[in-house]
Amino acid sequence: MNTNANKSTTTSRRSLQLWTSVRDELRERRQTRNERRALERELSAYSTPAEIDDLLAVIETEDSPAANQVRAILGRNLQLAS
Repeated sequence: MNTNANKSTTTSRRSLQLWTSVRDELRERRQTRNERRALERELSAYSTPAEIDDLLAVIETEDSPAANQVRAILGRNLQLAS
């Protein structure tokens, strides 16, 4: 039995799994970043304090990561509007 061949095959598989994992993670991060940018573009239409306050009132009772992300973007919009 050739143990060097087995070690090489195992190492190759692990390298491939690592590469696949890293590639998938980078793809997910890129997708998340693109989605956030799209949301920022959509929410940039809300630029006056009154518009931003109205939208914040709509999501006031929401407690989700998406709602928190919208709040953060609108908060930045509000700072820029002031």
